[in-house]
Amino acid sequence: MGDFQVVRSNVKKLAESIFEKFPARYTRKTKEPFIEQMKQSFREIGYTDEEMMIQQSRFGGKNLVVGPADADILVTAHYDTPARNGWIMLLPLAKYLGMGLATLLSTPIILLLVNPGLVFRLLGIDLAGHTVLELILHFMFIPALLLMFAIKNPHNHNDNTSGCIGVYNVATIAAENPELRARCAFVLFDMEEAGLVGSAAFAKWRRKNYPGKENSLVINLDCIADGDILGVCSTTKRTAAAERAKLEQFLQTEGFETLQKTSNLFGYLSDHAKFQRGVGLMFLRRSRLGGLYIPGIHTAADTVCDLDQIERLSKTIVQYMSR
Repeated sequence: MGDFQVVRSNVKKLAESIFEKFPARYTRKTKEPFIEQMKQSFREIGYTDEEMMIQQSRFGGKNLVVGPADADILVTAHYDTPARNGWIMLLPLAKYLGMGLATLLSTPIILLLVNPGLVFRLLGIDLAGHTVLELILHFMFIPALLLMFAIKNPHNHNDNTSGCIGVYNVATIAAENPELRARCAFVLFDMEEAGLVGSAAFAKWRRKNYPGKENSLVINLDCIADGDILGVCSTTKRTAAAERAKLEQFLQTEGFETLQKTSNLFGYLSDHAKFQRGVGLMFLRRSRLGGLYIPGIHTAADTVCDLDQIERLSKTIVQYMSR
């Protein structure tokens, strides 16, 4: 069996194991065995326990680091999974409207759930003398809203899992290249869904322990297994934007249809945003009205994980890092 077939076999084995045993990593009880599974998978491709560490945030999140923690190149993803709350962003409509318009339309719905009295007042509906009705609305909707953040999503094939598989795929290829392997670390972040908590903790830890490494290249993989347009994302930081432009140009020469996305607040933000030279990659689809969306995330419809697409992107990332 050739090296290419070995890589593909290892990646397929890991993906099948995650889908079967760890479909959701939503609590510490489910995250711990997932981390052990990933460590065992890295062992199988030649990484030793001495090359692995857990970097923990004070909020309890655990980041798995494989390779030198002071590496010049970090390939990252997040492994925690979300609640089943995709309806808040009107994701069933996203394929028709795009994420931007769907999010805009969802805003009054979220506001109604959180503060129905305010919505009624904005619409000119006088609630004077109807405080009981307002209280009933609050007691009905606020628990319902909170409940949607407490129910784990049963399927996370593209969101969360595809990025982990991509990181492992890149690590598997790099394991056969001693020079590249010495320059790279592979990091799986916890608590991205809670607001990039894990990556923020790791970035702070790196700055403290390796102050000369703030400008390391970070390639973050998020939702890379479903879609046909590759979003190349960064914040507006000068070093991040410059790296994004270089990476996008390289990806285009390798035949990817790409689209640059810049965000400092909402939309297309993931763990790359916590690093000076961080670039995020995610596949998108175009809606029927022309907007962009990520299929099925945060819903039970997130069941697509195209391993061939992950493999193609992983090989291209290795080529970019090896220049």
